[in-house]
Amino acid sequence: MYKQILAGLGALTLATAATAGPADVNAQAFYADAVELVDKGMGALFDKRTKPRMAQLKAAGQLARDENEAGKARGKPIYCVSEAERKKGIDAKKAVRILGAVPENDRRKMTLAQAWRAGLIREYPCGS
Repeated sequence: MYKQILAGLGALTLATAATAGPADVNAQAFYADAVELVDKGMGALFDKRTKPRMAQLKAAGQLARDENEAGKARGKPIYCVSEAERKKGIDAKKAVRILGAVPENDRRKMTLAQAWRAGLIREYPCGS
């Protein structure tokens, strides 16, 4: 019985980690995994962390885009990406670099959504 309870808790923990959204994920934990995954190169495709982490970053990106679009509608976007950069997109290495530009001490206190927003503001500031 004890083993079944532990197995159930383990499965629940894995399921919760896999479905955690960008507002639930610690930015430093995400960043540490992302660095490891990028370093693996093609081997990252076989890592069980890849798919959930990609989904979490995609969700964080959507939150930031939604906030930026709302800001644009008010005439105050939070970050400004050139059309050329927008067309080029952001690959995994650049995403890690953007998150890495947020100081580690700050990342430890932030969610992924907060850190991604801060990183985009740093990377793509709006001109004065």
